[in-house]
Amino acid sequence: MRAEAEKLNLAVHGVYERHKNETDIEMHLEEVSRNGFSVIKSALTVEEVDYTRQKLDEIYQQQVDEFGLDNLIALKDRYIVRSMLAYDDFFLHKIACNEKILPVIKKALGNNISLSSQVGILNPPDDTLYQTAWHRELQYQHFTISRPIALQSLFCIDPFNATTGGTFFLPGSHLHEPFPSDEYAKKHEIQIIADPGDAVIFDALAYHRAGVNVSPNVRRAINNLYTLPIIQQQINFSRMMNGRFKDDPFLAGLLGYRWETADSVLAWRQSHLNNKKA
Repeated sequence: MRAEAEKLNLAVHGVYERHKNETDIEMHLEEVSRNGFSVIKSALTVEEVDYTRQKLDEIYQQQVDEFGLDNLIALKDRYIVRSMLAYDDFFLHKIACNEKILPVIKKALGNNISLSSQVGILNPPDDTLYQTAWHRELQYQHFTISRPIALQSLFCIDPFNATTGGTFFLPGSHLHEPFPSDEYAKKHEIQIIADPGDAVIFDALAYHRAGVNVSPNVRRAINNLYTLPIIQQQINFSRMMNGRFKDDPFLAGLLGYRWETADSVLAWRQSHLNNKKA
């Protein structure tokens, strides 16, 4: 990709300042900065996609058995798989810490980041999920910011296209506070076309929506929401992991161990003293 970019030398006139990318990471972040999203090809291998597909279905059935299908339907949480990394380390190491995705996240947000949520979506044929409505990942927020405080990775586990209901984005919508007019949204929406194993990185303030799956097959996807630790996790991963990976300098932050609220002044001071001695 960089080799292709190096062949480009676009002519300009009257231009003193222009952006140049030295790496693929910088190119993806420029797309996120300007458009709100960027597609990363082949983030997962064929074997990893197959394993992900199988385990998503298994963990979903386990969660249905735990909570009950009727209860999930009442919560509008049917076809949703939550916090898979607490069930299988694969979803921590190969999905949340994916070698093609995580460097882009770190470049944008730094090393002190938190995984706010990890959600699998099983989009069934001819069934409309609530995600088909336009939304921001940071819901109910109508502000813009000079640099991202949260980025999302969307892994395509099955084909994303017009038939399967691939995700739509509104380019540049993270730069504007209100949702645009219906006419504007309809005219400028862009649907992601991607293969299994591809991933989309996008600003959590970019407006997006799922498409309707009219194929005969389930379309699976995984969302990972990475945030600065000023944003609270949706589910307490550190408790779900029961102390596992607490001693890993990076994972302790990603999973939330480092950002847990102290129960008292004494606990706060003791924690900071222990960190100072470490």
